[in-house]
Amino acid sequence: MEQEQILERGLGLTSIIAISMGAMIGSGIFILPGLAMAEAGPAVIFAFVIAGILVFPAAVSIAELGTAMPEAGGDYIFIERGLGPGAGTIAGLGTWLMLMFKGALALVGGMFYLSAVISLPNVETVAVIIGTVLIIVNIIGVKQTGGLQTVMVIVMVLILALFVTVSMANVEGSHFLPFFDGGTTGLISATVMVLISYGGVTKVAAVAEEIDNPGRNLPLGLLLSLGVTTILYALIVFVLVGIVDGETLSGSNIPMVDSVEPFFGYIGVVLIVVAAMLALISTANAGILTASRYPFALSRDKLIPEIFAYVNKRLHTPVLAIVVTGGAMLVIIVALPVEEIAKTAGSFQIVVYILVNIALIAFRIKSPEWYKPDFKSPAYPWIQLFGIVSGVYLLSQMDTLPLVGGIGILIVGSLWYLAYGKSRVDREGIIGEAITKTMIPEPANDRPYRVVIPIANPSTQRQLLRLAAAGASAKEDSEIIAVNVIVVPTQTSLAQEVEFEKERIDRHKHLLDEVRNAAEDLDVKLRTLAIVGRDVSKVVLKLIEKEQADEVILGWKGERKRRKFILGSIIDPIVKKAPCKVTLIKQRSEKIGDTVAFVGTGPHSKAAVRRAAELVQSEKNTSLTLVNIQKYKKNVEDEILLQQGRDLIELTARNAGIETMKYNHKVYLSDDVKTSLLKAAEQFDTTCIGSTRSTMLERALFGSFPEFVGEKVKGTVLIVRDDEITFRSVWDLLKRIFRRITD
Repeated sequence: MEQEQILERGLGLTSIIAISMGAMIGSGIFILPGLAMAEAGPAVIFAFVIAGILVFPAAVSIAELGTAMPEAGGDYIFIERGLGPGAGTIAGLGTWLMLMFKGALALVGGMFYLSAVISLPNVETVAVIIGTVLIIVNIIGVKQTGGLQTVMVIVMVLILALFVTVSMANVEGSHFLPFFDGGTTGLISATVMVLISYGGVTKVAAVAEEIDNPGRNLPLGLLLSLGVTTILYALIVFVLVGIVDGETLSGSNIPMVDSVEPFFGYIGVVLIVVAAMLALISTANAGILTASRYPFALSRDKLIPEIFAYVNKRLHTPVLAIVVTGGAMLVIIVALPVEEIAKTAGSFQIVVYILVNIALIAFRIKSPEWYKPDFKSPAYPWIQLFGIVSGVYLLSQMDTLPLVGGIGILIVGSLWYLAYGKSRVDREGIIGEAITKTMIPEPANDRPYRVVIPIANPSTQRQLLRLAAAGASAKEDSEIIAVNVIVVPTQTSLAQEVEFEKERIDRHKHLLDEVRNAAEDLDVKLRTLAIVGRDVSKVVLKLIEKEQADEVILGWKGERKRRKFILGSIIDPIVKKAPCKVTLIKQRSEKIGDTVAFVGTGPHSKAAVRRAAELVQSEKNTSLTLVNIQKYKKNVEDEILLQQGRDLIELTARNAGIETMKYNHKVYLSDDVKTSLLKAAEQFDTTCIGSTRSTMLERALFGSFPEFVGEKVKGTVLIVRDDEITFRSVWDLLKRIFRRITD
């Protein structure tokens, strides 16, 4: 028997692009064009393009390093492993501070835009209040989804694209002259200021442990998001400069409002404010969420006190890290003007990007055995050298406060490491450290018949296992995969939960130990998985696809939901989307006993009969009865209806492959099929019924009738859905084939 503990890899290419662009499209484009215009004049357009080019080397380097080391911590991990814990301390603290400043900038900017439609008493005060709410939201672990992030990014991009499209006709050429109004010095100063606009491009590296197929999705997602965002920024700033008078735009905190109000009035302002609030509040929240993960990585490596990675046992969120991160953001809001926040954040960002490029060169030169990236940077080492030289040059051109910030993080980080971290670690950069990429194994071509069982309840796991064993025993080569999902909130990294929630992890391990003991008693081949993930149903569906499972068996309490979910928030998505056989079991007794399978004309009646036969054959002192209920029809003799029922039972038994097996059969005539079925079921210990086709009205996964039976019958009930070919399953198959072709 095998046991694995793995982390869910649920982020695909779309999610990566959404995370990256969602982190970028925020404070930079909504707040900084006017402030940067004051530095560079119309050449602010070039400032945004140059900033994107300067970020490119770091993005390429992080893409390579991320495919070699997909761990929580992102750029900090890459630098710490490549250059040693001293540089890692600087990178971790620098990224932490950069995200704090970026979040603070987003909060202040959001309130500036809100004040365009609502009278606010004080922008900074309201920003502090909103920031406090976001801190509380992250502490209590309110669920956030990649789907919501994707929707928000799409809405923002559509509004901005609409703005560019409808505004282009109003561009006036005279607004671009003189183009280099601020000279070279002004252009460089503006570039430094807007650099923070691209800070989110590498944010996804902090959740690299959760990326599916990182060798393809990480570099492609990073570079696509960077390219699209750079073009979008350039177009937006081009339009801003072309339609807003230079004096009005220069120094404005709400340049987008200034641009739409003269042409589109109040409605245009409202649309822009909505887009700005979506972008800026999302950026601020992401700043708290992502920044709070860096203390975990630092404390895991003993570079800061372990208390910073403490995870609250009730909330399962890193409370202290969130409070410190959010609190620092609030202080920054009150203490610094907007332009200084932007430039200081940029200085921290430049330091980290320089170190990332140096780290990649170190890995290539040292080339440890375990360093096997799925993606390699093109034009190495010239791209990295360009990134290093350009970063040093930008730092040298900064104003006093950003320059002090950039140099200060180097000095403070080094002193902290010497005073605290050095005595607690015994490693240097890229010394043969075992870094393992844990992935769900790809199944072999000659794979066995696989049955997946999600395990969560000790009282039902033995029956689930026995049910799986009954079906698997009929196959020459079979394997049961028992999976237990350890759910953690978005605010906590997956590795963080494994590292610091030992007590909780041990409880889950004990659950799987009990499953293994039961498997030994039943003499079945079993593999157990403990997966740390965000969403149980998504983890199980991903596992089914990866393992190419033939069947999934789910425990059910026997209660129907009345609103959004029919059978439950975990069960519904699995039943609806699983590309394999599905059996739902409501257990009332470990005894199989006398078993009935109801035969009808539904698409899964055959599967229910086959499942009932497998159960009966797996245990002694059992019996199988096939029952069909015919509804009375006018002008049709009873004997004809009874014969139709017997013929249907015989045909279904033959199609299910049990025609040679001993079974009883009964046909009932009734005006009320539902009531008669319930009465018949009460005579048996175990009931098997096939699912019915979904109705568009209810979106019912099993149809209302089997659910009703499962809820009302007192004994054990199994609802069975075969792996039928539907539009959804064909679509899913085509998507999987496409992914394999493009991988």
